[in-house]
Amino acid sequence: MTTTANPTTAGTLTGGYDLPWAFDPEHLQWRDTVRRFVADRVEPGAARRSIDSRFDPELVRQAGELGMFGLLVDPEYGGAGADLRTLCLAVEELATVDSSLAVTVHVQSICASLLQHLAKGRPELLREILPGAATGETFISIGLTEPSGGSDAGNIATTARRDGDDWVVNGAKQFITNSGTPFSKYVILMCAVGDNRNGRPPVSAFLVPLDAPGVTVGGGYPKLGWRSSDTHPLFFDDVRVPADALLSEPGRGYRDVLEFLTWARLPIAAMSAGLASGCLSDTMRFVEERASFGRPLGAHQGVAFQVADVAALAATARTLTYDGAWKYDHGMPIKEAAATAKLVASEAANKAAYIATQLQGGYGFVEETATTRHYQDARILTVGEGTSEVQRMLIARSLGLSV
Repeated sequence: MTTTANPTTAGTLTGGYDLPWAFDPEHLQWRDTVRRFVADRVEPGAARRSIDSRFDPELVRQAGELGMFGLLVDPEYGGAGADLRTLCLAVEELATVDSSLAVTVHVQSICASLLQHLAKGRPELLREILPGAATGETFISIGLTEPSGGSDAGNIATTARRDGDDWVVNGAKQFITNSGTPFSKYVILMCAVGDNRNGRPPVSAFLVPLDAPGVTVGGGYPKLGWRSSDTHPLFFDDVRVPADALLSEPGRGYRDVLEFLTWARLPIAAMSAGLASGCLSDTMRFVEERASFGRPLGAHQGVAFQVADVAALAATARTLTYDGAWKYDHGMPIKEAAATAKLVASEAANKAAYIATQLQGGYGFVEETATTRHYQDARILTVGEGTSEVQRMLIARSLGLSV
């Protein structure tokens, strides 16, 4: 048995890997590799990075050396050509102690995969960019969310107009992960490219260098959670890009991106499962070390039952996550499974974090503790990659309800 970030409870808590249908031996070997990395390199500084809101380039380089950023990139472009379960295992293990690094890996992974999908007919472009993306030396972000958009992701005010052989881009995006790091080089940008059709303009996807004249990376956001990840607004003022910056068929960028990234909800579900497992590990350590009324804290039924609830929440999140990821890897439809996993897992993570902080009392209110960090990080999980309300809408529609 390899060591975990919390060796006291290893074997009982991570357990959840009693899903023999979900994993091949290679998956479990990869899990063990990531778990050792988490214990040796990620956990020791996780609290300080979060408190200081500090993005750590050296830690990111180490994650890149392990191959985390290129998991979904084809081997011909320097990646591992791995399946979705492999990515989910990576971000789940990272999120047991550091959701900020987990989301950094998640966003880079989906953006590299998205570029590979959108530019599949342009191998010269992929050969230029993807090898660096696979190692983490070239970060790609995705520019979709707008200041007035929210859950209405199709509400695109950023425009691209044709001017001779070029496109000219104007507008702004917000909450863009991995856009202001030392590795950040490109953004896959969603832009309106014509007149409204049925109240909406056609939207296309463009690959825009972040060092292009007219691109401004705004200041980093002071955030409740994911504090040591990188998040900025982006501003575009008459940014001129060549015609071949267009990645999608004109007017189909929004549809192409959202349809392709349905699976991206599953790594967020995996992060939720990892966070819940982290809450369980930290709570088990706490109730085993402390005593109350002459007995170990965990020997009180009221406490033990709540710890059991956290274990059940983590197991539920994990099972739904890998049900969806297994189906995706085997070519099955996952729209409903991904929405269900993302909804249930993210809500479970928030409940697990609430229980864990409650059980730890004042210690659960101090920033140095892992449980406090998990509580802060859990909140965004019901928002990123589609809010819980959006997931409920998708599930309801799958049932035939007209919402």
